[in-house]
Amino acid sequence: MKNSSGLSYAFVLSVFFFVWMGMNSLSLAQTLPVYTAGVMTKSYDERRAKALEKFEEIIGKYIEDRAGIKIRLKSFTYPDLAKALERESIDFMWGYGLVVSMDLHRRFPILPILAPTLGEGKRSLFKRLAVSTKDLGLSLNDFDSLKGKRLTFVGDEQWSFELLVFKVWAAEKFGVRDVTQVLSLKGRDPDEGFFIPASKRGAIYSLFVKEADLAVAHEFEYMTQEKLTPNAIRDRAEVFTLANPAEGFMESPLFARRSLRRNDVDKLVKVMVEMPNDPEGKQILLSSKISGFVRTADPDYQSVKTLLAKKESLGIR
Repeated sequence: MKNSSGLSYAFVLSVFFFVWMGMNSLSLAQTLPVYTAGVMTKSYDERRAKALEKFEEIIGKYIEDRAGIKIRLKSFTYPDLAKALERESIDFMWGYGLVVSMDLHRRFPILPILAPTLGEGKRSLFKRLAVSTKDLGLSLNDFDSLKGKRLTFVGDEQWSFELLVFKVWAAEKFGVRDVTQVLSLKGRDPDEGFFIPASKRGAIYSLFVKEADLAVAHEFEYMTQEKLTPNAIRDRAEVFTLANPAEGFMESPLFARRSLRRNDVDKLVKVMVEMPNDPEGKQILLSSKISGFVRTADPDYQSVKTLLAKKESLGIR
């Protein structure tokens, strides 16, 4: 009887302990800070919404477990994203490429905190290239040789950073402020990744199937195409560097509102930077088409800001 009572008492204590722990954990979970991250999309659609919802479940749980903060992803078109930043109804923001990101950075009190890295080398800095096929004999020293040619690029004209680099190059070198008077632009609609927009076939492949004569491309796209079609790249492609910062341009950043608690921002940054070293984090990164993150700040984007300022001063259309 004594043993029975003792066991019963111990059992009750154990149950009480686990219930108390559960309630305490629930209370702790309820007090975790909750932040909204705005992710820019070109349009609202059901497929995109479901994909983002699933990714939120995965990345949200990962960050919550490791950083002790809750993150909710919400998709916005450009106009709605700007309104949300103005109302301060979102805390973190990922724009649609460098052009949009820097425009929003100029207009609102947000700070770049992280930039994605690409490829096995986990690089965050890449040049922009012009690529043609050797048989066309195009020359970037003779703009007349480009007249009537088809120029392809990834994305929309107003948001394509690669096309912006080309336009600034043409204006500075040849005084051509409207390349559409010389070339036929053929943009490729991007397949929107969560963080890195990229066309399924890219711009360079269009050259090899004779859909275009000249492509402006991200250096990483060239590296990817080189792996996919090494013979075509080696034997048929001619490559020109359009702009030459010492190490290229930094990738589009994740921004945080200036007024956010620095401690929580630092926790998020630490967790995301360490993702490639964690098996679960590495798997999540694979699903988002990137290889990792690096810390970043305003000075890292000076070359991009300079390019955008040149566009304005040169009156480029």
